[in-house]
Amino acid sequence: APHTPPVSRVFLSLGSNLGDRLAYLRAVVAALGRGPRMRIKGTSNVYETVPVEVEEEQPDYLNCVVELECGVGAIELLRYCQGIEGALGRERGEAGEKAPRTVDIDVLLFGEETIMEPDLRVPHAGVTRAFNLRGLADIDVDLYIPGRGTVLELLGRAEEGGILKFGEAEELC
Repeated sequence: APHTPPVSRVFLSLGSNLGDRLAYLRAVVAALGRGPRMRIKGTSNVYETVPVEVEEEQPDYLNCVVELECGVGAIELLRYCQGIEGALGRERGEAGEKAPRTVDIDVLLFGEETIMEPDLRVPHAGVTRAFNLRGLADIDVDLYIPGRGTVLELLGRAEEGGILKFGEAEELC
């Protein structure tokens, strides 16, 4: 049989704070479901969150977490996600990482791996933010985050302020 890369259990964080936010999240989930050697295994509920670490007034975010079975490498996955962001109108402009965006996709976890590449660090620095932990807990509360602990342990220590449940996981599919 031809060699196929191993399948990794991957968790992505999706966020949107411009336009029809839920529609953007749905479009990302649909695009991920069509990805090469990618299969959606689970989605969290959708949470509305107040933007963190921003200078000026911004609309609230919708956030969710998606679990993927992924048979491509981490960098290939990152590039695919960046392609989705671009197709859905994400501007990577002067305003940088804190700018409002139609859609933002972060690779939170890639299997058990720790990745330290110039443009990809896994576990993602934001993995322990409360909205990401809430989303991860919806899917697998016992999930172990390399070097950090289980989702349940981390959620117990997280700042829970400014997160409201917005919608059910089913609305994403």
